[in-house]
Amino acid sequence: MRYVGLLILLLLTSAQARIVSETEPNNDFPQSNWIACGDTVECAHLDISDGDFYQLTVPGGDSVYFRTNSCNGSNENTFILLYDTTHALLGYNNDSGPGQFSTLGVYLQSNRFCYLQVVDPEGQSTGAYTLTIECYTQPSGPHGLCSNARPITFFPYYDESSTFGGGDEIGTAAPDVYYELSLPTPGDVFMRVCSDAFDSRVQLLTHCVGGMMDDASEGICQLGADLGLYGMQAGTYWLLVEGTAANQFGEFTIEVFPILQECPVPQQLMIFNVGGAPFLDWLDVPEADYYAIEQSQLSEGPYEILAITTDSFWQDPIGYGLTKRFYRVRAVCE
Repeated sequence: MRYVGLLILLLLTSAQARIVSETEPNNDFPQSNWIACGDTVECAHLDISDGDFYQLTVPGGDSVYFRTNSCNGSNENTFILLYDTTHALLGYNNDSGPGQFSTLGVYLQSNRFCYLQVVDPEGQSTGAYTLTIECYTQPSGPHGLCSNARPITFFPYYDESSTFGGGDEIGTAAPDVYYELSLPTPGDVFMRVCSDAFDSRVQLLTHCVGGMMDDASEGICQLGADLGLYGMQAGTYWLLVEGTAANQFGEFTIEVFPILQECPVPQQLMIFNVGGAPFLDWLDVPEADYYAIEQSQLSEGPYEILAITTDSFWQDPIGYGLTKRFYRVRAVCE
């Protein structure tokens, strides 16, 4: 099974949409074709040996989606890979698009020059495909009151903001900022707030300035807060970010991951002692966009999300501090 994509009003960046052509040869990093947000590479020809390479600056703070689709009825088998300037792999996708086409979604905290490769994973095709580059960004402006909450308009969501100068409508005596989260289908949602400036707290509300469902004030980040909620119903919710005390405020980042339907379960989950800390390893799920690492003090649960990773392995930074800890890994497909 796959996670159902969220159909939410998306705000395109200011980049103008263009129809561009692939230029051969482009079968290596130095020969990459330039592309940009909003471009459509129409009916590119897929080389049988090395595939096609492109280069672009991926904007920071946006969600960027690379999608391959049919060209005049073609049914190409594509694999998308994204690299940084050192040619290290940043992300990849095989069959998340229609048929055997691909969809790769990424977000980066700051602008980064990247390379994109489209290849046939079986190395057999000389067919054609269309490539689109879609960049989405969130609105800016003050959101220190629930009435002017910043809407979450794409997933996975990333934002950088500050609680300085925010209101104090609910919760602790610290200033607040708000986000509006709309779920069109039931599912699970994972939220992470990170800050170097203040001890953070995050709440989920069922309506403006009230109806708290859950909150968290601890997380993987040193002063951050991680909150995972299961079985949320379709509807509109509000996220409140604040400090744990009146003197706790400042800059922070927030990430929101929706989990709407499970991929196949990761197989052969194993645990090792590596460097004095638990190291988890499992077989990669080809359909997975990332994995949710969960823990419980009881084998039957309830389980809580510890971390999100795109790798098929993970090391627990807490180590063996707890007397008993059970782990579970869920594959997540967007």
